[in-house]
Amino acid sequence: MGRGGPAGGGEGGSRLVYSTEGGRMCPGCRRPVTACVCQAARATGPGGTGPVRVSRESKGRGGKTVTLVRGLPLPAAELETLGRQLRGHCGSGGTVKDGVVEVQGDHVERVLAWLQQQGHAARRAGG
Repeated sequence: MGRGGPAGGGEGGSRLVYSTEGGRMCPGCRRPVTACVCQAARATGPGGTGPVRVSRESKGRGGKTVTLVRGLPLPAAELETLGRQLRGHCGSGGTVKDGVVEVQGDHVERVLAWLQQQGHAARRAGG
């Protein structure tokens, strides 16, 4: 036995990775990947139940200012669509990375007004 217990090391004794019955197994919920309940939770994206935070940042961007929108409780596809609409409203470029909408330029006030008009509880974060 040596190093702390049965093979697999988990509390249940077995860390099933593949099953001939269901194929690949999810390590989180231990169900077949096709019936995984963790994936559905992750698909909603890193949102929040609190207010949406809008901030301005220029660190690590070569001096360029970007407006960041964090905490939107939307799935990835809807977040991408909202980001596109927001960039169009600001007349600027940008992207959606890891659940954060980035809009090029200092558009904090414009973004706040637009998000509140759309019904989101948006607040300014930072200075």
